[in-house]
Amino acid sequence: MRTSSPSHPVRLEDVARRVGVSASTASRALNGLGELSDDTRAAVLRAARELNYRPSRVARSLRTRVTMTIGLVVPTISHPFYGAVTHGAQSVLDRDGYSVVLVDSGDDPAAVMRAIEVLLSHEVDGLLVCTAPLGGGAGGRSLVELAARRPCVFIDEVAPGAGVGDVVLDNGVGVSMLVDHLVEHGHSRIGYVGGPEDRTSGLERRRGFFDAAARHRLPALDGAVREGVWTVGSGFEQGACLLTLPQPPTAIVTASAELALGVLAAARRLRIRVPDELALVCFDDPFFAPLLEPSLTCVAYDTRAIGAEGARLLLAAIEGRSNQASETRVPVHLVKRRSCGCRYDPAFEVAELLS
Repeated sequence: MRTSSPSHPVRLEDVARRVGVSASTASRALNGLGELSDDTRAAVLRAARELNYRPSRVARSLRTRVTMTIGLVVPTISHPFYGAVTHGAQSVLDRDGYSVVLVDSGDDPAAVMRAIEVLLSHEVDGLLVCTAPLGGGAGGRSLVELAARRPCVFIDEVAPGAGVGDVVLDNGVGVSMLVDHLVEHGHSRIGYVGGPEDRTSGLERRRGFFDAAARHRLPALDGAVREGVWTVGSGFEQGACLLTLPQPPTAIVTASAELALGVLAAARRLRIRVPDELALVCFDDPFFAPLLEPSLTCVAYDTRAIGAEGARLLLAAIEGRSNQASETRVPVHLVKRRSCGCRYDPAFEVAELLS
């Protein structure tokens, strides 16, 4: 009995010819459509198995305008956050038969817009975008215009007026938790090192710091709120500025783990002991947080859940189950370790490392 070979890819017509039916009848049988007899449907399915027939996704997309592909844009896939987001999204999309086309765009707004345009030119069924540029794309097209061409969900960014929804961390709540915890330890001179405020995370985390400071009526410290970028080097630079003020803070909140590492390095360079002379806490809970000396008190969240929720929201829009833009806030929680001055059970520390 003849089977498929690399030199002769099996076509739908081959399956139909084997059974003695038309190509359209074979197509309906394979897709579970139409009123066909059980014998005909069974014969087509048997022939498809015997011939090792694989439907052409390209041909199907030309007929239906559905490619079963999702475009995913991240600023840097090498960052653990975006790797976990990708994993979470793919776990949901795989179950529904979608493939993911990933583009690492960098953080330049023009490059992000080009990445979106490239994916749209490949007729993806929807977009997950992990960065929201403020500028226009090629030919002056705006993000709102591009995101209207296919269902689009923004992850870790709020893009007003664009797309079918956003999935964002509870940024302000998380920073407020950190400030509350430092106040519980008796601190009132609290500094802050944040990220760029042209992105949702940087802007909302800074607001969360000021909201918590106002709620606790903390004194305003000259030069104690610094804006950096999401790197260890920036954390070192901004941390050194804070720690060499005439009246330096006794505690510092950072908007990311990278910034916290930089502040910790600056404190060591200046021979300032953490947590004895400086309490340090941060937004983000990377795998290395319990490995540091001292272990780092953090705001934690489920990164994979962010990607999974973004994928679910996108599929609902693609399938017509949702026609209204929505915003989902992913909850965060405080993980207490030793960098803030908390006592940390060594047995729990070992268990955490092994989990």
